[in-house]
Amino acid sequence: MLRSKVRAILPIFNSPSESGSDMGKGIVVPIVRKYVGVEQACLDSVKNNKGNIVGQAFRYSCKSGTVYNLFSKEVFWHKAGYSVTATRYQRHLKSCLEYMRNQMLQNGEKYLAMPKIACGLDRCKWEDVEQIIRDVFEDTNIEILVCII
Repeated sequence: MLRSKVRAILPIFNSPSESGSDMGKGIVVPIVRKYVGVEQACLDSVKNNKGNIVGQAFRYSCKSGTVYNLFSKEVFWHKAGYSVTATRYQRHLKSCLEYMRNQMLQNGEKYLAMPKIACGLDRCKWEDVEQIIRDVFEDTNIEILVCII
């Protein structure tokens, strides 16, 4: 996995963001600014799925590109190891990544740029998250660029 700055590559690569049902913290903030309409589309998706979205990834495309929102927890203030067990959180994260991978393959997408997801506000260890990402994408041709922001 390569490392670079996320804002410079967003137009080239698909990008995931991670949230519960709120888009006001972390990496989500600049993504919401760039992908106008993604916040409302995610809220609509949550409503349409009657809140049963944990473990899923929401794909949003517009003229700025494609972004995925990973619903790794029920509400944004939950933290791995605190409000939800680390094991359960990682299971949800893996499910989100699998969901995103499947959508990317279905849509012929070959590039993915992401920050060190789950390691900021969610307080996971990057070594654990990186292994989950490697496991999920190991049998694909999707090129992943991990960005330090």
